[in-house]
Amino acid sequence: MVTLKDIAKEAGVSVMTVSNIVNGNYSKVSKEKAEHIQEIISRMGYVPNASARSLAKNKTNIIAVIMRGEENENPMLNPYYSAMVGAMIQKIQQRGYYAMVNIMKSRQDIVQSLRTWNVDGAIFLGLFDDEIEAMYSVCDVPMVFVDSYSNVRQLSNIGIDDFKGGQLAANCFISRGHRSVAFIGPTMKYNGVIRHRFDGFASVLRVNGMEVRSEHIFEIKSDVRQEAIIALGKHIASMKKEFSAIFITSDQIASYIVQGLISEGVSVPGEMSVIGFDNLEICRQISPQLTTIAQDLNQKAHFAVSTLFQRLTDSSLPAQSMVLDVELVERASVAQK
Repeated sequence: MVTLKDIAKEAGVSVMTVSNIVNGNYSKVSKEKAEHIQEIISRMGYVPNASARSLAKNKTNIIAVIMRGEENENPMLNPYYSAMVGAMIQKIQQRGYYAMVNIMKSRQDIVQSLRTWNVDGAIFLGLFDDEIEAMYSVCDVPMVFVDSYSNVRQLSNIGIDDFKGGQLAANCFISRGHRSVAFIGPTMKYNGVIRHRFDGFASVLRVNGMEVRSEHIFEIKSDVRQEAIIALGKHIASMKKEFSAIFITSDQIASYIVQGLISEGVSVPGEMSVIGFDNLEICRQISPQLTTIAQDLNQKAHFAVSTLFQRLTDSSLPAQSMVLDVELVERASVAQK
């Protein structure tokens, strides 16, 4: 294994000089000498020790990507998170950094992880106000949040127009003649994406003299399994005379609801129309193919990573937020009433 000492002996310079070149510090050697040492490094196949370089530069080249996850819950099984995180990892690596993906069940775990790994920056998915405040109180590295509606402070956040997404779903149903509708999504007790999607949906219904009756709002807890969501679809099948259309805030949840409906002999979209959210690949894999509200996950990942690296370059930059657009993608799961 080639060492700095071997390189220094071959080049006729000190170990410190070779170390400076390896770590990008060329100020104390001539251009010719630096090029000569680089040639020897390449010829001898020297591979720098990443840990040692991190100590020398006082940086790790590690970006943390942190998601919330309850006990025994794996958010990476959700195709939304797997697509988002996958895109982020690619974009982080393209900049010569390493991505460290963590699934944390509490803010204490998040804080401990950031302190242990001494990361250069962090991207957070799915945090709530109290957790965001905790991050700012203990973490002084650049941070970017995804899909946050925090009222705690100004923060750099990359999100989408969830309110508009709900409006698009409602307008689609109304234009097809549906007058009685239902809503399915995770718990809405926080001021987050689900609340905004519901509020947009309900706002259009009100303008048209409609509403989502409380008994037609179905909230799904984060730890509910696939089988339970399919069972909910079967239960909803017995309510087909009460409403004719359902807005569901996740394509994955929508796919399970459709499975439950069809298993009980309810035709989709003949007897029940369905709109999902995200425009994941699963929309084209189920039958009927799913009408959905599309967001560009690759674009969201791009802006999250680029915003973080802007702050890595200049920590004095003010917080900046972006709201990306959404659109309705019509397929086969909404019928004319």
